[in-house]
This record gives sequence, C-alpha cells and structure tokens, in this order.
Amino acid sequence: MSANEYCSRLRKAIGQFENFGITESIEFKEERRAGKQIVIAIQVVLIDQSVLVIREYIDAKYKIDKLRYAYQYHTQNGELIFRYDNAAHKPSLGFKEHKHLSDGEVIQASLPDIFELLDEVLKYL
Repeated sequence: MSANEYCSRLRKAIGQFENFGITESIEFKEERRAGKQIVIAIQVVLIDQSVLVIREYIDAKYKIDKLRYAYQYHTQNGELIFRYDNAAHKPSLGFKEHKHLSDGEVIQASLPDIFELLDEVLKYL
C-alpha cells in the first residue's frame, strides 16, 4: 500500500464517524516529510464530547511502517477510556505494542485495523 492509499484509507475510516452523524468536529493533519515520512495527527470530538486522538509517525519508503503511534480515546474530562501505543516504558513491559485500559492496567495488544478501532469506540457511545 502506498502512502497516498494509506492516508486515503485513514480519511475514509475517520469519515465514517461523520457519515453516522456522531461527530462534533474532526481535525485531520497530515505532514509529509523528506524520505517518505508522514506525521499524522487526528482529533475527533464525538457527540457525547468524548475525544479520539490519533498520532502516527510513519516511514512509507518501502511499506507503511508505523514507527510511533498512539490512538487514545478519552472522556470530555480527559479520563482515559483506552489507548493503544508502542511507546517504551520504564520499567520495560516486556512487549512493545500495548493497550492502556481505563483502570490503569497495561496489556499486550497490537494496534487494531482502523475500522476495528472505530467499532471499539462506537461501543462506548
């Protein structure tokens, strides 16, 4: 998948929230850098004022490689509902990709497909 195809697919997925009529606002920023690197920042405010924030730093030179990512869903008060990310922890978790749960637990979890992530968010509305 090319960088253009990836970004288009991401925009289409986020657009589903608008199609369902459940958004207050969507902010989609895409910064293309030298060497086929892309920084993506998305913020979706839903009708219950909960917020989905997506941040990706991608190397698209040969394939779509998500070097760093964080997909966070939280309440209007900033209380975490869940977050997927691949940030290093100290002490080490013993795995890179993980999910933070609302109760503070951190579990091993790969980042789901964007459409699966949207389905997960919809369960909380």
